[in-house]
Amino acid sequence: MSSSTTPFLRRYGTLMACLGFFFALKAGAVEQASTASAPAQCARVSVNTCGIAKALGRGINMGGMLEAPEEGAWGTRLDPAYVDVVAGRFNSVRIPVRWSNHADPDAAAAIDSFFLARVTAVVDAFLSKGMYVIIDVHHYQQLFGEKLQGKEFAVDDAVVEARFVNIWRQLGRHFKNRSDKLIFELLNEPAGRLNANAWNTLAPKALAAVRESNPERVVMIGPVDWGHPRALPSLRVPEDRNVIVTFHTYDPFNFTHQGVDYLPMKLPPGVTCCDEKQRAQIAGPIQMAHAWSAKAGYPVYLGEFGVMKVADIASRATYAKAVRGEAERLGISWAYWDFANAFGVYYPKTRDWIEPMRAALSD
Repeated sequence: MSSSTTPFLRRYGTLMACLGFFFALKAGAVEQASTASAPAQCARVSVNTCGIAKALGRGINMGGMLEAPEEGAWGTRLDPAYVDVVAGRFNSVRIPVRWSNHADPDAAAAIDSFFLARVTAVVDAFLSKGMYVIIDVHHYQQLFGEKLQGKEFAVDDAVVEARFVNIWRQLGRHFKNRSDKLIFELLNEPAGRLNANAWNTLAPKALAAVRESNPERVVMIGPVDWGHPRALPSLRVPEDRNVIVTFHTYDPFNFTHQGVDYLPMKLPPGVTCCDEKQRAQIAGPIQMAHAWSAKAGYPVYLGEFGVMKVADIASRATYAKAVRGEAERLGISWAYWDFANAFGVYYPKTRDWIEPMRAALSD
């Protein structure tokens, strides 16, 4: 290189640096302007996150499958054929997973490679259909101080929280190259000894573990009290522009959970829906979440609602349509619980949708 070219290269380098700085400023200004024009529910998140919260649209939970202590233990496995069935009706799918029962019992919590491959195949199959996919940590009973379920193993209580964080560290690394249509939900329905203070301390640790490998992936965080909107004011959302807050509602509970055999108090069957009082009970939590969202500046997502198959089919459909209608009226994406299990809308044996539930959710 001749000495005569050196000043030119220096000037050229300075010009490129200035242009780079200009475009970075411009991009930041565009982002700020877009955020400023966004609805109040998205004031504290990125434009992309706000868009994803809306694009999730209508969804379904693949419940009773991968969050069982072992897949199939609750009578249903995630058949590959379900991918096409679901993709034809819904924008998004939520895949509950009990990772805690498929990881080593020590603090490192190395996830079983066979189970990880199984879940990965499911995730990729749905992503290949262009769907948004949500995976969570589901039924980590010991984290809540709850009684272990059949085929679950106990671990030293001193490593329970470390296992949770390290499970997310592994999942983040494993899925880091997937598209932004894959969303992580830190924990399903925090409850029990995981009260607001405990969860507000633990959630940022899990989020930080995800951010090590996924700095911009959308992550969902829900409140305690089984994710009910009444607990939203107690949730301290970490300062992060790629967070959606999720909530659940099963109100009116004596209707949605009638005949359930695992509750301390058995709710008798035969309750119908939906009279004026019940419709108010349905709308109230959704409106509560919407109001919190506008105040807090984070978009919300209705991750679960549903009704047991014990209820009469007409009431089930009326309820589902009422919840869906209220959520959509307020611009909130949702996912029904569940696809083909106790709250299901699909018959695995006959491979048919349950009408009029299908119509209530997808027409």
